[in-house]
Amino acid sequence: MTPDHTDKQTTSQMTSPTVRAIVTFMRTLLPEKDLLTSPVTLRADVEFTSDCNLRCVYCASLKRDYKRQNLDPRHLDTIMKTLKRRKAITVGVSGHGETTIVPGWDAHCRNMLDQGLQLYISSNLAREFSEEEVHTLSRFRIVQTSCDTVDPRLFRELRRGGDFRNLIHNMSRIRACAVKDGRRPPDFWWHCVLSDKTIWRLEQYVCYGLAEGVSLFNFINLVKHEDIAAMKSVMHITELPPDRLREVLPLFANVFRIIRKHGATYICDSLFESVNDRVQSDRSDGDSSLPLPAHATRQAPGMTRDCVDPWIYAKVAADGGIIPCCRWDRSLGTLSDGDSMLDILNNPRMKAFRGQLLTGRLEDVCRTCNIRGWTSIEILKLKVGLFLRFGRFVPLVHKLGILLPLLYRLRRAIPGK
Repeated sequence: MTPDHTDKQTTSQMTSPTVRAIVTFMRTLLPEKDLLTSPVTLRADVEFTSDCNLRCVYCASLKRDYKRQNLDPRHLDTIMKTLKRRKAITVGVSGHGETTIVPGWDAHCRNMLDQGLQLYISSNLAREFSEEEVHTLSRFRIVQTSCDTVDPRLFRELRRGGDFRNLIHNMSRIRACAVKDGRRPPDFWWHCVLSDKTIWRLEQYVCYGLAEGVSLFNFINLVKHEDIAAMKSVMHITELPPDRLREVLPLFANVFRIIRKHGATYICDSLFESVNDRVQSDRSDGDSSLPLPAHATRQAPGMTRDCVDPWIYAKVAADGGIIPCCRWDRSLGTLSDGDSMLDILNNPRMKAFRGQLLTGRLEDVCRTCNIRGWTSIEILKLKVGLFLRFGRFVPLVHKLGILLPLLYRLRRAIPGK
């Protein structure tokens, strides 16, 4: 594939003389290491279930071959011991499903909390929770909820089975419980899948979220599954007419300004890139067709995905499989086969996956990633090297309370804009 003007510009920025000088200087400080090995897992997700109580119009769970299953709870003790040994900072108890529909989910989570693990959850907050469940959630570090719009009617249309008013009520109950117990309430994040139905109400959405105490907005690209009939009701924003698409970039800039002004932050990564890529393509040659899904952008020479997840992250899927990122759909080892989680995290298959990122020889799932943006191979190697050298100190920095705010701001797609 031939990179367009945007790709060339990005490549030039990432391999500028200044950047190359920084990379060279940092390498003199870092001894050559095995970049394929990971000593610690800073963040992990444990998928209690792949089933859900909602049927959102764009969810992969609507596919005919989708498997719904629960994690064998007998694995939990081994998982917790491994993550504590590998210095995990935060552990998610979520995956593609809704954790809170699993019988006994709150008891399992209380056990993890009692052992000193900081938990986060991605939940639709659609259920009417018991007081005990609310108390458990109030002890979490982060509660991320799926919320694409603050319009109750549109919310019901997109997240079928959900009710925006119930979501807000549950957020208030969780905060109130923490306040009553004299604890800091969880940080609330909103996870927003953007489409043509939600993009034009984004300012209202962000202002409402800020008023409700949301500290981070995670804007996610819509990934269209052609075999899901319900997806015909939504359109990826890069499929908008060119004149309307050009309005999206200044809209993003204003939304990001509002978020920063109120002390919150955001993640958008490849979402902004895919819009900018399409706008630049329209301006340069009028040809907006790409040999990739609409959420993806082209890979220029010398570039790779800006992703260190396979080094710092692990997901335990509901079937016991160990997965290196949230988009990868194949396990690189499974607990159900009796393999040790500790061994799987540095087995040959895991190292081979890391090697693909370090060389830029990406499989489709990485090349079309809707979450991570692009960076140069040199920069990614530098990041991995820094992690391998200083990763063991990260938990200490986290205890000082400055790590997560720093990482959130470093993840912004257009910092300082």
